[in-house]
Amino acid sequence: MTYEIDLVVKNAFVVTMNKNQPQAEAFAVNGGKIIAIGSNSEISKEYSNAKKVLDMKGKFLCPGFNDTHTHLLSMASKSKDVLLDKVLSPEEALEKIKERVKNTPKGKWVFGDRWDESNWEDKRYLTLTELDEIAPDNPLYIRRVCGHMAVVNSLGLKELEISWDEPDLEIDQETKKPTGVIASPLSHRVADNPKLKKTQDDLDEAIPIANELANSLGITSITDNLPIMCVKSYISARNKNQLTVRVNMNIPLDSFDHYLEAGLKSGFGDEILKLGGVKIFTDGSLGARTAKLYDPYFDDSSTSGDYYIEKEVLFETYQKAIDNNWQLVTHAIGDEAIDMVLDTFERINKPEIISVGRHRIEHAEYLLDEKLARANKLGIVLSMQPNFPGRWGRPGQLYEIRLGPEKYKLLNNFRKIIDSKARLSFGSDNMPLGPLYGIWSVVTHPIDDIKITVEEAIYHYTLDAAYSSFEENIKGSL
Repeated sequence: MTYEIDLVVKNAFVVTMNKNQPQAEAFAVNGGKIIAIGSNSEISKEYSNAKKVLDMKGKFLCPGFNDTHTHLLSMASKSKDVLLDKVLSPEEALEKIKERVKNTPKGKWVFGDRWDESNWEDKRYLTLTELDEIAPDNPLYIRRVCGHMAVVNSLGLKELEISWDEPDLEIDQETKKPTGVIASPLSHRVADNPKLKKTQDDLDEAIPIANELANSLGITSITDNLPIMCVKSYISARNKNQLTVRVNMNIPLDSFDHYLEAGLKSGFGDEILKLGGVKIFTDGSLGARTAKLYDPYFDDSSTSGDYYIEKEVLFETYQKAIDNNWQLVTHAIGDEAIDMVLDTFERINKPEIISVGRHRIEHAEYLLDEKLARANKLGIVLSMQPNFPGRWGRPGQLYEIRLGPEKYKLLNNFRKIIDSKARLSFGSDNMPLGPLYGIWSVVTHPIDDIKITVEEAIYHYTLDAAYSSFEENIKGSL
């Protein structure tokens, strides 16, 4: 070439996700964009005048991973909380919390996050009594990994102004005292309490942590589900050119009307930061037994989960979003909750408009064959988490405990979903964030209806992930 370009990458094993050229050895980059891809000889000859040449020495290279369901900034802002994702017992969790309490002034909150009793041999929740023993003078709020449940101590109940006669507070039937467990719908109500929220400064300071965490895992794009304070932090970082990850921002339903009043819609922004869809919850999680099922839970026949929204409210919200060109992003895990979503789209009865909207069901874990066929007919994007069956879907793990030895095998049937030609994007929900864990989860899974190939897993973390945010023409393939 007669002009100098920024970079040539050569001697790589490149998996492109481009069906017309599935593999390559080298490519050229200029101005932050790939301008050519091909063999070593082709690229070296055409772009001999490069500022930098990177020899990959045969290493694997693919498009940057796109995690289409995260809470990245929120996760980064909690990096100073007591993190319990690696503890192996309730006793170890209590010990970690106790150590933090010792170094916290009396009266100050202590926050914990990411505990998962399904990873413990003693598969039980922490209790109010235990928390009171280690923190008699500090309010505690210890959130489960799913985000749909927390445990608190007595001071925590007091500070949050939750009385013992609160109808949604879990009570021990023997002692008639609170267990300390806060589940839906109470957990969602108290989540907005200012005492539990991070400050704007906390969120602003978490941006570099979020960048580093995502990039260290090969993640170059995310969809983040986030409240207005996080939106402000992302906008501030974008204005200062501080983002090293592309961010698609899903907004919560409770602020939807404000965005509508401002004349905003899905896609507003640029290639680095833009608005995604409006996030709606129909149910909770299997771990918290709040995912809405038709049948009772195998390990607790007293419940079949909860609806988080009324059917008419969901219908009206869908109508409003579709009429105003907003993408719908609906959390639905249980089979009954998924039916509620599909029923609502079918009730609207605008198939041509719905299919081009690339509306998403988040998680869709209990997606049975008939529901899959309906979702495909509607053109729904299934935003799912391959890490879930690796963490909870093997024999003896959480899914089998919650649903029993046969029904748990019906969750996250990726083989069937891919074979049906569904639109499928992969994300993590931060459980954990790393795409390589998600790929391992589904490539090595013992259940045939879940197990897929490495190439398929990468595709749904890249090109089909880009489709979910209308960006398949600018990223997701090389």
